[in-house]
Amino acid sequence: MPELSLLQDILTLLGVALASAWLFSRLNLSPIIGYLVSGMLVGPYGFSLISGVHEVEIMAEIGVIMLLFTIGLEFSFTRILRLKGLMFKCGLTQVLLTGVLVFAGALLLGLSSRTAAVLGMALALSSTAIVLKLLMERGEVDSAHGRVSLAVLLFQDLAVILFLVVLPLLGGTGGDLSPVGIFRAAALLGGLFVFSRYLLQPLLRSILRTRAPELFRLTILALILGTAWLTNEAGLSLALGAFLAGLALAESDYSHQVLSDIIPFRDAFLALFFISMGMLVNVGSLVTDWPLVLGLFLLLSLLKILVAALAALWPRYPLRIALLSGLFLFQVGEFSFILLKKAMLLELLPESIYQVTLSVIALTMMATPLLISRAPALAARLASWFGSREEVDFGTELGGASVLEGHVIIAGYGVSGRNVARVLREVHIPYVHVEMNGEVVRRARGTGEMIVYGDATSPAVLEGVGIEHARAVVLAINDPSALARAISAARELNSSLYILARTRFVLELDHLTALGADEVIPDEFEASLQLSACLLRRFAVPEGRTLKLIAGLRQAHYGGLRRPTAPPADLSRYLSALQEGEIEFMEVPAAFSGVGKSLAELAFRSRTGVTVVGVLRNERIIYSPPAEQRLEGGDTLVVLGAAAELEQARALLKTTAVEAPQDVQDSGTLENS
Repeated sequence: MPELSLLQDILTLLGVALASAWLFSRLNLSPIIGYLVSGMLVGPYGFSLISGVHEVEIMAEIGVIMLLFTIGLEFSFTRILRLKGLMFKCGLTQVLLTGVLVFAGALLLGLSSRTAAVLGMALALSSTAIVLKLLMERGEVDSAHGRVSLAVLLFQDLAVILFLVVLPLLGGTGGDLSPVGIFRAAALLGGLFVFSRYLLQPLLRSILRTRAPELFRLTILALILGTAWLTNEAGLSLALGAFLAGLALAESDYSHQVLSDIIPFRDAFLALFFISMGMLVNVGSLVTDWPLVLGLFLLLSLLKILVAALAALWPRYPLRIALLSGLFLFQVGEFSFILLKKAMLLELLPESIYQVTLSVIALTMMATPLLISRAPALAARLASWFGSREEVDFGTELGGASVLEGHVIIAGYGVSGRNVARVLREVHIPYVHVEMNGEVVRRARGTGEMIVYGDATSPAVLEGVGIEHARAVVLAINDPSALARAISAARELNSSLYILARTRFVLELDHLTALGADEVIPDEFEASLQLSACLLRRFAVPEGRTLKLIAGLRQAHYGGLRRPTAPPADLSRYLSALQEGEIEFMEVPAAFSGVGKSLAELAFRSRTGVTVVGVLRNERIIYSPPAEQRLEGGDTLVVLGAAAELEQARALLKTTAVEAPQDVQDSGTLENS
């Protein structure tokens, strides 16, 4: 039945997408590679299993709309401001320089200026979908190269919007610049601003009051497709409308729920999109012209790696990080397919150039997961070949940091590194930071911090900050591969050094400990302890018991990983001086009628059986308080006793009338045994 041919095509595509995603995931490769290969096989240039190619392309267009919407949804103004420096330094440099070099190369090959301009715009882009997915899987989004890659990708996503507007002008369809076209576009943008600023939030609130989740999802879908349609009617692109719709919702209270609801639709339609892009690749042409395709693939990859690395050097990142960023961004992106297809419709590209370019793009996407898995080691080796030196003039910039002794080296100036430094300042232990972001170093140095610019994996940098004379090194960095190399380098330079490392996942503990780390603190495990502690406090479990439980869990987890020479960190034994005793923290309520009375007047020990070993007051502690110590509202008593005695003490502090016998004296101190 002809009317069921489209259903048959959809079932075929979904079956192929499912099989390819499963196969390539089992091979530890990106499913996107599987989608592209599947498209080549089922398309008109392969086994021709799909009859309604045009209908598939329409569904693929919906995938692009969904992708642009989610990018706009995540592309909040807050993120733009946070990465604006890297975006305009690294992103602008990468897009402009790559585009200009590709444009010049295309002209040298005899192509027209319009064709060269299209190729320059398309090949300057990288794959947001592939790179971000791989960064998240590797836990490197917040690493130095992850931040550079994210900034470049965000700038490229903005550039796509401009390219989609400029492309029709290259094709001679300049209607967008007519007075009527400009007025329609301006009216649309103004209307979208008014709608998102004043009407969108009340609309979503009224929808949510119905308590019908499906109505909320339908509203979001209508908003996405409606905005895309309106921008198309105004002479702009569908993708631009979807991006604007996402941006309108980015700062709302409902953005996270919207993203959660849309991602399943986006992923399903994006699978169709990548399959449809694979269907455009002429397999026969790829086989026939494989020397040309392979040569262009290698040339383009090398060009993009070098340009992205150069862009990352501008904000003074080390050569290794710059090369690593280049290796992550060498591929051509999914939006390049869209630009090239639109250029074909505008007759800006010859068919032969179009097919060769599609083949090259597909190869770069397929090679990305393979190259990224080896990127850290390759970047480190290339940096060493070029004789990369990360040290600075310690004597002039830091007043002789290289001659410090008994100090702590802190790798990283993020939240963890700054908090460690704050604690060290309180106890007057000298320290020095090592940070790879040149702008961060400049700002921190302006506040008086002892900080140097450099890579903590470099032996030269570690020697420059006096690792031979340091007592400890704290590795608070987010790059797993760099963390492993920094541990090895530090241990090799100072065998007696105490190395404390922070990692994200518990699974990395054994590996990092084997490399030489004395202590490894996994964010994953420590977060679980904090969750447990908060839950216990919520259920009014005594503070002393909470601390004892948490300390016991920590000791059980870390105990098996400690070196034989390292002292055990069994904190739980310090929380109990007696076999059945426990330490507890009890706040003195302001309404307690014993406020203003001494421990002796209250007969605290004789009435409860607990011993007061300390009083916390105004952020300081009074150790072994005497019997004459008078209590104040808001004090916190540190008491020691058995569980039943602690319960009596809690009950006593809750009373509002206290009758303390005057002949009973309470020393308030722990008696010597």
